[in-house]
Amino acid sequence: MCFVLLGPDSDKLGGIIAATHWDWLYVDLMWLHEDVRGLGFGRRLLEMAEQEARQRGATRAYLDTFTFQAPGFYQNCGYRVFGELPDFPAGHARYYMMKELA
Repeated sequence: MCFVLLGPDSDKLGGIIAATHWDWLYVDLMWLHEDVRGLGFGRRLLEMAEQEARQRGATRAYLDTFTFQAPGFYQNCGYRVFGELPDFPAGHARYYMMKELA
C-alpha cells in the first residue's frame, strides 16, 4: 500500500510505503518534506497505513529506523523497540520497533 501527501500545487510532500504479510503491517518507507514535519502529517500517514492494515486483518506492525532518523516519532505513535543493532552505521544504531494494532 502507498499513501502520498500532496501540496496545494500537487507537489509530493511526503508518503508512506507499507505492506501486510500474515497478520502484520510492515512499514517499509516513510518520508516527509522538512517544511511539513511537526504538523501532524506524519502521524496521519502512519495512521492511514495502520487502518488499512487492520482492514486487511493485521493485528501488529513493525518497522526499522536509525538513531539519526525518527525513533522518537515512532515511540510517540505507540511503537516500542524490540531490537537494536549498535554501530550500524558506526556511531549510530538501527532500531527495530513494533506496535499492537488492536
